[in-house]
Amino acid sequence: MTLSPTVRHAVVASGVALCLLTGTAAALPAGAAPSPAAPAARTAAVGPLGAELLSAADKVGLTWTGDQSGSKDQNWGNGGTYHYVLKPVSGQATPDVDWKVRFTLPEGQAFDSEYQQDQVTVAGSTLTVAPSQDWRRKVPQNGLEIIIAWKEDPSPIAAVPGKPDAPATWAPYVDTSLYPEPDLPAMAQASGARQFTTAFVVSDAQDRKTPVWGGQHAHPVSGNYGVPRINALRRAGGDVVVSFGGANNNELAQDITDVGALTEAYGSVVERLKAYKLDFDVEGTAVVDKAANTRRAKALAALQQRYAAKGTPLHISYTLPVLASGLTPDGLEVVRDALRNGLAVETWNVMAMDYGPPVQDMGQAAIDAGTNLHEQLAALYPGTPDAAVWKMVGVTPMIGVNDSPGETFRLEDARRLAAWASRNHIGRLSMWSATRDHPCDKPTASPVCSGIPGQQEYEYSKALGTFTG
Repeated sequence: MTLSPTVRHAVVASGVALCLLTGTAAALPAGAAPSPAAPAARTAAVGPLGAELLSAADKVGLTWTGDQSGSKDQNWGNGGTYHYVLKPVSGQATPDVDWKVRFTLPEGQAFDSEYQQDQVTVAGSTLTVAPSQDWRRKVPQNGLEIIIAWKEDPSPIAAVPGKPDAPATWAPYVDTSLYPEPDLPAMAQASGARQFTTAFVVSDAQDRKTPVWGGQHAHPVSGNYGVPRINALRRAGGDVVVSFGGANNNELAQDITDVGALTEAYGSVVERLKAYKLDFDVEGTAVVDKAANTRRAKALAALQQRYAAKGTPLHISYTLPVLASGLTPDGLEVVRDALRNGLAVETWNVMAMDYGPPVQDMGQAAIDAGTNLHEQLAALYPGTPDAAVWKMVGVTPMIGVNDSPGETFRLEDARRLAAWASRNHIGRLSMWSATRDHPCDKPTASPVCSGIPGQQEYEYSKALGTFTG
């Protein structure tokens, strides 16, 4: 970060927020005298901190610049940056400006320090910053900077309750293990998705029993990680499906061998996140771990009964590997195991990706996988109306370049799959992943882009998001 010569430089581990004040004004007609100064009105809230200029609005104006090159906002999890710019309204250097700016820190963040030795008043999450030295009252033509450091707030953050009655028909996966932490509200606004499948909750490798995000010991589900983003998404009308398992790390049922303890571990996640839609991504060696699969089914069936007694439904989906011909024999056994143990699975979602041998038409392969899954479920749930069987079908492609060589799920494939899903009114459409829904310079299977150089931002989300349920 490069700051102007008028600003003292400081390096902090927790983060920095940079502010400048800007504005323009029309010149007075020749010979006209200025009107007597009126009390300055507060400015409208600006940028992600809802910053407000509380005084001197007749002399300076406030703008957020954290989305601009050279001074981008940062978020390191335990700290970060916010950037605002303030310049004189006159366009000329202006002395004796008694400015005052109020900021409201987001949930989960706390004030750390301020590096220009300005006066800072802290009241909860609200900061009021004003100059305490004469040189800070001189606003140069190129702007005055305010640098604020913030840190992670360790105080427990209550989760905004999820929406158990809102079906997750279109819920793309988000890789929560990525750095920086994915911004769910911003992704929703940019992509049009209202719900996301947050992946993955797994067993802590250090104690083999604690639910953590992405295998990170520092991110237990009992803590605050992810909660502010989930809360903001829910306040905006969205929700999350919390996904357990995945290709890496151990799903809780693989490490917790007591069904009662496993029930409580799953229940702790439900209670901490107020999440009533759970997904279980069972792949790799987990598919053939029959003991773990049985423990999982029994624990979840018990948890469903517990919440049913409270009048709150607990919606369960399973996500399994698939071929174009449908579930493998091991995958079918996972379904049978759930049925034997009384678990009500609403959606059997298949990973239409990474088939192994190169597949030229990935769109048709995904459609075939979903169609054949429907036939398999019809046989496993005899007597169930056909429309209800279709509602149990979920399909999740890996957008763009897949991990398996020779497999690319293209934008046209996404459009065809969404149209097929809408015609058949399947239960869920998803994708791996919303955090990959960006263009790449090279055709590669990256965790942060699709490998499709020509795609637009969130173009896969918008194509698959035409699914009407």
